[in-house]
Amino acid sequence: MPDEPNPFERIFTHYADRLRDAPGAGRLARLARTARRIPEPLLAELTALIVQLDDVQLSGNDIAIHLIEVGYCDARYADAVAFVSALGKRLQRYVDNPLAASDARGDFHERVKWWRMALGRAAELCRWPAIVLMNISSVADK
Repeated sequence: MPDEPNPFERIFTHYADRLRDAPGAGRLARLARTARRIPEPLLAELTALIVQLDDVQLSGNDIAIHLIEVGYCDARYADAVAFVSALGKRLQRYVDNPLAASDARGDFHERVKWWRMALGRAAELCRWPAIVLMNISSVADK
């Protein structure tokens, strides 16, 4: 019986599938392929940080936003271990500094709003979301 996939294998595979048409789809696929290599102690450390933070939505939004940025922006990680290590550092910062966590919540809310508009508009126009986002942003600034 094969080993159960770790939670990040499932998350990365889900995003790689959902964002398969994104410019960074290959980077997402690499994260999914390398997720099995994430060491158990690192997974346990992340679990402890998420429990200590006690904000599942913040943790989930952090993961989602950074995966979207891998797919559509120039965010790059060597492999899944590098992604999860960076996540651990961000979560530790949120635990250590409640103000940083509060700022991240607000930032994620704004980023999700802009990404939804950009992706929706990009689907309409069959254009790159980043270009559409820049266009929306320049119109909003006027």
